[in-house]
Amino acid sequence: MNNFDFKSKKNNKKSPYKSQRQLKVGEELRHLISNVLLKETFYDEYISNSNITITEVNVSPDLKNAKVFIMPLGGKNQSEVVDSLNRVNGRIKKLISGNINLRQIPKLYFIIDNSFEYAKNIEDILKNIKK
Repeated sequence: MNNFDFKSKKNNKKSPYKSQRQLKVGEELRHLISNVLLKETFYDEYISNSNITITEVNVSPDLKNAKVFIMPLGGKNQSEVVDSLNRVNGRIKKLISGNINLRQIPKLYFIIDNSFEYAKNIEDILKNIKK
């Protein structure tokens, strides 16, 4: 008798784990979007005057949507930068479409990355506990 636990290979949408394909596409999108923001002109004061860091790109299991987590350098004008990027996301999508081999380019949603603040809060709590 075998005691193996066979599980369905269906991609569970509620699973917290990402497939290799999702991770690979997310990383490729991160590089392409970073290059576009660095090299292209968008005629928007918030995009032009901010050094924007793309920290992570989370791609949905069906590869149709992508959350792009960003942080402007210095954390200034965060909401304005996100609004500006979401306004020009169609142009960004068009600029990266020629450099990635996908049937359909995911729809991009730009979001502020709060993980740095969260990590700092945890670090502060841990420092206070040691005292």
